Amino acid sequence: MCAAPQVPDVLAKILDRKKDEVEALKSQVSADSAHPIAKALETEVARKKAFYNSLNLPKGSLTVIAEIKRKSPSRGVIGTIKDPAVLSRVYNEGGAGAISVLTDFEGFGGTMEDLIKVVKTQQRFKGNYPGPCPVLRKDFIIDEIQIAEAAVGGASAVLLIVAALGKDRTKQLLDATHAMGLDALVEVHDEDELQIALDVGADIVGVNNRDLRTFNVSLDTSFRLAPLIPEDVIKIAESGITDCLDAWKLRDAGFNAILVGETLVTAYEGSAMDSTSYSIGYNQAKGIIKAFKAKGSVEFGNSSMAAFFGKGEGAKETLGELSI
Repeated sequence: MCAAPQVPDVLAKILDRKKDEVEALKSQVSADSAHPIAKALETEVARKKAFYNSLNLPKGSLTVIAEIKRKSPSRGVIGTIKDPAVLSRVYNEGGAGAISVLTDFEGFGGTMEDLIKVVKTQQRFKGNYPGPCPVLRKDFIIDEIQIAEAAVGGASAVLLIVAALGKDRTKQLLDATHAMGLDALVEVHDEDELQIALDVGADIVGVNNRDLRTFNVSLDTSFRLAPLIPEDVIKIAESGITDCLDAWKLRDAGFNAILVGETLVTAYEGSAMDSTSYSIGYNQAKGIIKAFKAKGSVEFGNSSMAAFFGKGEGAKETLGELSI
């Protein structure tokens, strides 16, 4: 039996809580032989790669993974997010390539119901351009049953945190994820964890700029690890990305995607209007996503100008949304 990995105190407390949640879910599923999660656990399907394909774009492109997150242990309440389905439409219309949904309730205020609502809403974009965003279940995954639950809920991918799992368990859950047809974002925080991710065969690696021991955030983590990630591995920068200059620097460092939560949620709620209609007016979150994706460069103009409008192609792409 493999020894459990050494994990930071905050993460260890979360994982203890997850063990209880997993046991409760297992009891619920075992009581019903026809439970869809039980079927997902027993059925092997081909990996669909919807999440992977949304990130695997031509060199120079940057996918924005827009996150739905109400709160966090480090920052407290970020936003109320009355309807995650509406927010997911804003993200899609702004050009997000994928959507991340926090499903941990105690620490982040999210639920599986949020994820299911987002998946159903995104399916309405089938046949349109852009099409549906694949959805990542972001949680503390420690057991195969959570992956099956994500698959049943319609997720395209799950998060696997090396710091929480260690090498052997990361490998086991990575294989299980692929066997259930999903992609896995394997998250690392330092060189040792990155080596584990690569050794177990991860083809999507996320670099979390937040230190789980101190909760301090530094983009230097991404810039330090980027050259160590092979070209054929999808690279995602997570946490601490607040403006388009951050995004452009990360793109230029070789990242395929950025995962952004707090910046988008606060922008969305700062300009949201209560409405029950399907049509959503201009929202600041849309503009930020477009700016992140724009082909601007830190070499042009001063930072305050670039942060709002970009330059060259970036200006055209960003200002296109504002034209009247």
